[in-house]
Amino acid sequence: MHRDHAASDRHPCEWIRVASGCYAREQDTREKMILRQVRGVPDRINYYMLFSVKLRYTMSDAEAESRVRGAWISLRCNQPSIGLIAEGTQMRCSVLEPDGVNAWVSRTFSVHTSAKSALALSSDLYPAAGMELHFLPLTQEVLMCASHENVDGHGLVMLLDRLCSLIAFPSQPKFENQAERLSPPLDIAAAVGNASPRMWEWSTDVLREWKAREAHPLLMAADLPGPGASGVSTIRLVLSNEDSSKIFRFAKANKVSVNDLMNGTVIMAVKQHGSLKEGSWLGGVVMDARPLCKHPFNTWRHAATIYFVTCPAYVENPKSIVDAARQIQQQRLAFQRDPEALHILQPLLKAISIRGDNSHNHRPQTSSPTSVEYSGLGRLDGHLQQVHGNLEIIDFWMTIGHQTEAVGVYCYTYRGRLRFTLSYNSGFHTQGSMSLFMRVLESMLRDSLLTSSNRRRGG
Repeated sequence: MHRDHAASDRHPCEWIRVASGCYAREQDTREKMILRQVRGVPDRINYYMLFSVKLRYTMSDAEAESRVRGAWISLRCNQPSIGLIAEGTQMRCSVLEPDGVNAWVSRTFSVHTSAKSALALSSDLYPAAGMELHFLPLTQEVLMCASHENVDGHGLVMLLDRLCSLIAFPSQPKFENQAERLSPPLDIAAAVGNASPRMWEWSTDVLREWKAREAHPLLMAADLPGPGASGVSTIRLVLSNEDSSKIFRFAKANKVSVNDLMNGTVIMAVKQHGSLKEGSWLGGVVMDARPLCKHPFNTWRHAATIYFVTCPAYVENPKSIVDAARQIQQQRLAFQRDPEALHILQPLLKAISIRGDNSHNHRPQTSSPTSVEYSGLGRLDGHLQQVHGNLEIIDFWMTIGHQTEAVGVYCYTYRGRLRFTLSYNSGFHTQGSMSLFMRVLESMLRDSLLTSSNRRRGG
């Protein structure tokens, strides 16, 4: 989606050709907010994603490597926004030409012949050359690594799904008309106009309530002084199908979503881990904006995008997991049901710009207590098919890299099983402390949710 010439009626965030095969546009509101977070630490990407699938196939290693390489090239041509980079206040992208394929592949595609797991490898990975793909033939795993400025969570899952489809069903890359397939930013894809006075007032009230609880937050102490390590450390927790089903039933019985329930569980785990008697969890609720985008921008064909919106949210002095979940649910529904929900980005960006960000353009040297970020991707089976021809996806996991003391817990369901990832920077947190937190989280899941579910069924 591009134009060759500037026009008086052209949206400033619309792609235009600036040189042969090169396109540029202004950043939209969503991208400006993301980049404040991503580029908040000088010379480093502060928020990057690593998503991986474990495959099952009968191909030889040589054939598998050839197919993965070919699929990566085809995917880049199908979705040229994979090559997007931020420069100043602009986004830029170059289409992939046939004579540039080998150079691009050498920068972005790696084969790790002796690596024993993608999880172990992930701590050494970093998106130095834009979006990257890593292949582990020994364990039949592929891993995508990207800065958050390139793609969001659901988008990266869809890219993995399309990659697997192209591995199973190879096709020649489509070098023609790539510019027509460039993805627009959210402001254009969802036709987000200016926020109304009502939304400015509503956003001001939300921020006022959020800030009023900053004096007594629920935080996790960092047990190392920093500075941050260059890679991410990750701990996984995967529940059984049976335990996952019990939690799904518990959520339904208590009239809360599974995602809100897991958010509440993480909040109470933070409280118990730190022996905190009271305080407020400060975080946010997320809305996937893809369903609100115009066709075809609401499809997998435009996966390499950041089409989501976040609203500040809090949980005040939670007494139980369900109490925390209901507080989150109330704020989430109020936000998601607002017909102007996407317009919150403008007031939030202005508020952030006026208030400033203490971590912006600052490399952390000492640790400080931090909130625990929670994000739920929901059920992924609709985005990530289990089978593509003779290729099967038997596992999926993801992690998020930070350069600061931030800690993140991410929850998602795949193949009927609830899965958790804890991501942290080992320059600020020890493995022992983080493992203890995950044991607390698992204990709360079993003691508070699974035990209650069993009692309900038995009664």
